[in-house]
Amino acid sequence: MLTILSVCLASIGALYMLGRRLTDLHMGFLYDEMYTLATAHPGHPFPFLWREMLLKDVNPPLYNVLLYGWNHLAQPSVVWVRLFSLLAGLLTLAVSFWGAPKDWPPLKKFTLLALTATSNALAISSFYVRSYAWAILTVFIFTLVALRLARQLAGGQFPAKKLWAVFFISGLAGSYLHFFAAGLFFITALILFGYACRYRTARKTVFWGTAATFALWTPWLAVTYHIMAAPTGMWWYATPWARASWEILQYLLGAPAVIAWILMLGILAVVSLVHTYRSRLFAQVDFALPLGQLLLLLGVVAVISLKYNLWMDRYFTLALPCILILLTELIYHLYQRHHLFVVLVPLLALAWAWQYIPQQFAYIREYEGLKNAFSFVTRELKADTVVVDMDKTGYSEAAFRTMLAYFVPAGATLRLERLTPQTAARAAQTPKLPVLIPLCTQMHMMETSLTYNIEEDQPPFIFDNDVCLMTVHPVAEP
Repeated sequence: MLTILSVCLASIGALYMLGRRLTDLHMGFLYDEMYTLATAHPGHPFPFLWREMLLKDVNPPLYNVLLYGWNHLAQPSVVWVRLFSLLAGLLTLAVSFWGAPKDWPPLKKFTLLALTATSNALAISSFYVRSYAWAILTVFIFTLVALRLARQLAGGQFPAKKLWAVFFISGLAGSYLHFFAAGLFFITALILFGYACRYRTARKTVFWGTAATFALWTPWLAVTYHIMAAPTGMWWYATPWARASWEILQYLLGAPAVIAWILMLGILAVVSLVHTYRSRLFAQVDFALPLGQLLLLLGVVAVISLKYNLWMDRYFTLALPCILILLTELIYHLYQRHHLFVVLVPLLALAWAWQYIPQQFAYIREYEGLKNAFSFVTRELKADTVVVDMDKTGYSEAAFRTMLAYFVPAGATLRLERLTPQTAARAAQTPKLPVLIPLCTQMHMMETSLTYNIEEDQPPFIFDNDVCLMTVHPVAEP
């Protein structure tokens, strides 16, 4: 009866979160999402998008290419574009259940499904117009396939070619969706190679399959290196690691009380696993594989962050499949050893669902800074031209112009000119042209003033805390 009640309660939380995935499709676009839409705009020919946007962006291009095709199936709208991410989110739920190893008991499969369905971060990714939802799907696929492969290797069997093909193809797809997915795939392949060497089975298959996948991914590594090595290449994220680590934990696991509860559960289960299996712990693939993925990922990201800080909450969303599979193994182990612990599943599922209810965690307000700025220009200033400092955005000019067009009020005719020494001089003459700095900070304004020899006439108008609009005059000669 306790098991039945636990399954029912967990199902309620899962169904609620499934419904929320559908109701949140109407949310307005955020700033990063606007960039993604620009790179998949159906009004541009694909060669133009590839040359002027995708090849100038460090992010892998597969999601943008797929979204470009999706946007040709129907008129792009908020709901239609978000449906593409929702499709990946729903497929992830299906994969979490039917992609699990065949010998998993139904209750263990349900545990993984329930945790996947109620995860706040996965619910957000299911309508977020970025590559996360599809990248998470590929991580789930190659991780669950790797579980099957490692189990067969540990049993001295040579896995079927079809299983290897799914592993390498999903890994290649993930590598072209997100860099964290790429890192997790090659980490998983390394762990599989360890199993292949340990049990002396399929070593050549793992090695050469991984080498071929890496060779196919290398062209984009070259593009990324070229962009980051350029004199203008920079990395924007600079949150201290301690604060960032706490933000990551909250983003992935929820409120502090839930985090503490999960950590205590994990410590208890790990101690029990070590005591139970001792020297045979490496053979417990469902525990060793996801734990190895997480530990190696943390190590790799820590090293890279010495140069480019990748210690960011939403990047680690890609590690959620590993976290949820590990949690499933820990909870199910406690269930086998202490039957009462089956209630951990509904407790965790309902805790995550309860956190989502007030929308404080997931519901992000639509980005309106540029929209309000352009509305002010056309209605209050009556201007027909705006000079825009596009260097502060980090986006290619073609992509940013497409983004800006979205924010111009309907029916307005507004010419957008890039801020250059020539346009800066024109903007400072009478009649003056308004100058707009997106993502504006005091440092950005100082850089603009020094670079273009202009300064504001009066304190700038600020929209949505980060968009500055002002008129300028030349800096007086000393």
